[in-house]
Amino acid sequence: MTRFLSVLRGGLLLSLIALLLSACAQLPEPPVAQHLLLPAEQRAQVLASVQRWTASGVASLHRQQGGQSFGFRWQQAPQAQQLRILGPLGNTVAELRQSNQQATLLEANGQQRSAPDMSSLLYQVLGVELPVPELPSWLLGIPPAKQVLAYDSAGLPARAQWGEWQLHYLHYSAVGGLQMPALLQADGPNGLQLRIAISDWRLGR
Repeated sequence: MTRFLSVLRGGLLLSLIALLLSACAQLPEPPVAQHLLLPAEQRAQVLASVQRWTASGVASLHRQQGGQSFGFRWQQAPQAQQLRILGPLGNTVAELRQSNQQATLLEANGQQRSAPDMSSLLYQVLGVELPVPELPSWLLGIPPAKQVLAYDSAGLPARAQWGEWQLHYLHYSAVGGLQMPALLQADGPNGLQLRIAISDWRLGR
């Protein structure tokens, strides 16, 4: 696992991810007729019913001891989840799966570990505790209404509170007829900060 962390914390990857995260919010969106985009309320209903989707991008994790950056690919399916942690060349550093009350971690060297849930295995990879059960809702941008602290001009969540975590939705992009999170920041306990840039959404698959 020390080898994983050294790869994730590589200076080249940190520089690359910082550049990508900075550029994400500056990329122009393709022109989309406003009437083709679902209103915020209908958008939330549609996303809550989507059972299969994939989100890919890059993330940076900062804490008092330092930071690390990595690529990711999250696949969501009924009663199953898969998270791939990617290295600087797109290689899979670790693959985590959750299904049927069982979670597995497959390391790049072929070693496999198991646990009752993905949270404990992700801690072994990244060295921090993240609220894994909440991550799908974080990525989709559909927090419960009572947890939303502010909305943007389009009626989409701009800030939301999840327990000890506060989410800031910094940028949305049009994906079909839906506005999907493209850049978000999660501020957690003890100065922990997770910044996520999603470059590819695949809904329904």
